[in-house]
Amino acid sequence: MKKTTFALAAAAAIAVAPALHAQSGFALKGHYVFNESNVQDSRSSGFNDVPSPDGFSIGAEYVLPFGIGVGASAYTEGKATDVNTETSSFSVIAEANYFAKVPILPVRPYVGVHAGVGRYTIEDVRAGATTPKIEDTRTQLGFQLGLRLQLTDLIGVDGQYRHMSDSASKSQSPDLERNQFMLGVTLF
Repeated sequence: MKKTTFALAAAAAIAVAPALHAQSGFALKGHYVFNESNVQDSRSSGFNDVPSPDGFSIGAEYVLPFGIGVGASAYTEGKATDVNTETSSFSVIAEANYFAKVPILPVRPYVGVHAGVGRYTIEDVRAGATTPKIEDTRTQLGFQLGLRLQLTDLIGVDGQYRHMSDSASKSQSPDLERNQFMLGVTLF
């Protein structure tokens, strides 16, 4: 009897409780990028060897209250500490995601699409020498699937699988693969 009463009370609380605050508004994000082959190698060893990141990504996004987010990210191969801000080049993507609300939990699974914008150095951007162009035909769109855990009102942790679009895959470094896993932090 006590178990049934508890189960009914818990079900009622879940049914009427609003979703806890999960991200909406402006956010900055940073991720480590892992090639799929390195993750598969670690998986086969039982994750005894944690893979080293193959690159990193930085970006910004704006998520509307109804769960649609738009943003841009720049990513490159290697370690963040090895980047020369004058000569290193970054691949840039424009992305749109839908963040689903999960009742009670501060977790938001998301799915989205992205398109490559090009590969640029900091000098290219400063000089205004190139104009970004979004490659957004049907064959040029890539996709991502992820999960964001909201630790506090200001910090979230992201895990994401990303299949790069044709254009983004061609403009990125050959050291990065088309299928990538990402682990990072989002600041709201």
